[in-house]
Amino acid sequence: MAERAFATPGHVDVEDLRLNYDPEHPQERFKAAGVESAFLSESDRLPSMVPWPEAAKPTPVPLHPAPSESADLSKFKGYDAVVVTWTSAEAAALAALFTPGYQVSQWYEYRHNVESYIPLVTGKTAPFNDNTKDMARYYHSLGLYFPCTIGKARVLLMKSGLHLDYDGPKYPVRKMISEVVQTVQPKLFITTGTGGGIGAAVKLGDVVIAGRTRFDCVTQFKNEPWAKASYGTSPIPAGAIAAITPALTKVNASRIVGAREIPKMWDTAEDTIVTTDFFGFDDSTDYYKLQGLGQACDMGDAMIGNAMQQFPNVKWHAIRNASDPQIPNPSHNIEQAKQEAGDIYSKYGVFTTAASVIATWAVIQASFGQ
Repeated sequence: MAERAFATPGHVDVEDLRLNYDPEHPQERFKAAGVESAFLSESDRLPSMVPWPEAAKPTPVPLHPAPSESADLSKFKGYDAVVVTWTSAEAAALAALFTPGYQVSQWYEYRHNVESYIPLVTGKTAPFNDNTKDMARYYHSLGLYFPCTIGKARVLLMKSGLHLDYDGPKYPVRKMISEVVQTVQPKLFITTGTGGGIGAAVKLGDVVIAGRTRFDCVTQFKNEPWAKASYGTSPIPAGAIAAITPALTKVNASRIVGAREIPKMWDTAEDTIVTTDFFGFDDSTDYYKLQGLGQACDMGDAMIGNAMQQFPNVKWHAIRNASDPQIPNPSHNIEQAKQEAGDIYSKYGVFTTAASVIATWAVIQASFGQ
């Protein structure tokens, strides 16, 4: 892969930014582009710890000795839950709140049977194929992982190295998710991360605990039989929503300019995450025709729903935070709106993610008790 570059300082490759910007260790290309958050101190780049209830406080469980990168995940067979997130910023937030003291740079690398994936990942912008220096940890990698406990629950956290919209036409992420579930055999599977808010009612920092996910494929996967398919998630366990208290969510919401003081949880059976097959977002002109389809758009959760149809006994949830709201676009300049969305993400995506991490925690602790 050719060296990534931005055309001019201040003009960011927004898709690269969303997927790969690492607030733990900001890459030089983002500094060269003038991404403001890349120059902040570490404490200003990462989420603040929240006052977890002591009995259900997430606790990292480091492995001794550390597993080899070629190891499979069979040591986690029977774990209660698997949590998968997708971008570098999402993983940084997940680590800050669920594995304190073990940042993503200390998570274990997952390259088990990676040879079978190399011919499947043909996307030129896939992190899996990026052999540049500051992406070395993601080159030919299926992801990163770390175990933790939440109350009585044993939880495997994963940052995926595969991404539906960037890996090419064979969508190998479905294969990987299926293999993880088959190997670990969890009772609960959660996909979580950032997304674009759809509609003016969804504000920056809100969280969608989806009642369903659906595809809205209009480009590379438009001819697939699942291009418009919808998948219902499992019912939210009793007590989960009540556990998402203002004391937990306001800590990092207060760091987001333009967010509600207390993030709204969109948690009805009709609240929907919309998976597109390209980088889309909502703007005031409804350029990508997302309005009316759901509350947030992403690039992967419906494929998780597709994969989970093989495992009817495993409960699953899709949880997304609105890392950018509907973007005002009075000039009908979609590229300018895209840059604005990217700027908001770079400033606040890691902090909006804190709220969906808290929602993930609430679902797990309500599912398994303290």
